[in-house]
Amino acid sequence: MLTGEHRRSLDDKGRLSLPPTFRSALAQGAYVAIYKQCLGIWTAEEARSALERLEAAVRAGEATGDDLRRFSASLEQVSLDAQGRLSLPSAKREQLGMGSKVVLAGVFNRGEVWDAVEWESFHAGLGDADVDRWL
Repeated sequence: MLTGEHRRSLDDKGRLSLPPTFRSALAQGAYVAIYKQCLGIWTAEEARSALERLEAAVRAGEATGDDLRRFSASLEQVSLDAQGRLSLPSAKREQLGMGSKVVLAGVFNRGEVWDAVEWESFHAGLGDADVDRWL
């Protein structure tokens, strides 16, 4: 399970230092893809599950083959280095306009890497969340 908000700085090579809980969850490798306004990070198992759900949505007529193709082609396998860092693909960072200051957010079954300015803008638009009814 991936949770928490972690402010980080990418190094010159675009590497993200992961907190210990993320390191253990992603120790066997991970997949990165552009996900909305950020980079999504999934374990291999979660990436496969996401693709299977999307494929089922295509079969049900709720998504298109292009949706599946776009997401599947966007997934890029990455692995942790000895210091517990992930190298975030430069093309994906550039496409998002991601700077060196980022926020790593845990969203249960995935991590999300946001440009810090984009994260603040996203949060400003949320208002007060009322999640009590689901807890």
